[in-house]
Amino acid sequence: VTDNVLDFFRRRDPDQPFFLMASYLKPHPPLDPPQYYLDRYISKELTAPYIGTWETRDYIDKEGRIFDSKTGPVDDELIHEMRAAYYALITHLDHQIGRIIQALIEHNLMDNTVIVFTSDHGEELGDHYMFRKSRPYEGSCHIPMMFSNLKAAGIENAEGRTISCVTELRDIMPTLLDIAGARDDSHYDGRSLLDTVKDERLSPREYLHGEHSYGQFSNHWIVTPHDKFIWHSETGREQYFDLSTDPHELEDLISSPRHKARTAQLRSLLIRELEGRSEGFTDGKELIAGRPYPPVTK
Repeated sequence: VTDNVLDFFRRRDPDQPFFLMASYLKPHPPLDPPQYYLDRYISKELTAPYIGTWETRDYIDKEGRIFDSKTGPVDDELIHEMRAAYYALITHLDHQIGRIIQALIEHNLMDNTVIVFTSDHGEELGDHYMFRKSRPYEGSCHIPMMFSNLKAAGIENAEGRTISCVTELRDIMPTLLDIAGARDDSHYDGRSLLDTVKDERLSPREYLHGEHSYGQFSNHWIVTPHDKFIWHSETGREQYFDLSTDPHELEDLISSPRHKARTAQLRSLLIRELEGRSEGFTDGKELIAGRPYPPVTK
């Protein structure tokens, strides 16, 4: 199928840009890699989950294990098997992407192809005793955003560079349209990342507001390239992490006097983002916990 699709595009006008998307389910659960790939990791020493000093096992001990659990295993052997299987799925996926790249080379398309690699969420894999997505922590929301062969878009010296800024999935379409020469900032919510690639001082945004309706774990958060403020809308609990010194969110600094002013600043940004919404999360001055949070709003 891949060869047929690429051959179809090869016969098109070579000056006409086109977009090809390959979407993979894995490494999404169930964590069931082919045995060959699992064998590459199962006997290796792997990084352990990150457990914050702020987290406890109360939820695990109270709720126990359920289908589609929100928590990860606490048994060391199960933790190792989980992470080994996840890494194995990633390597298996890498090899499938390699097949596409090889086909692009064989069809003489690689020199004019820009590749974007990203994901929709992480799985937490036992970080802070958690599993799955939906939480506002790095293991869930800090996903890859990688560009390859930007020289095909006329951008030199981009390969191998790492740029620290806040991006989101909505930036992909504007970026691809910009690459294709069809940029129009009035028609989409995201930002083209080519500006930032060309000049790292041009960050696409100062911060990003994220949210997830998740029962008692429902959350809103403001993240910048350097720190993160979290508000749990069901309980009113707040958290603050200095990502520049604590990228794995091991220490919650919400009660730190030294960070009080910064926390207030990020809280005000969240209030501004939520003001006027139908749920009534804020009156414009304070955050209001316990408001109904339906999956669809009017």
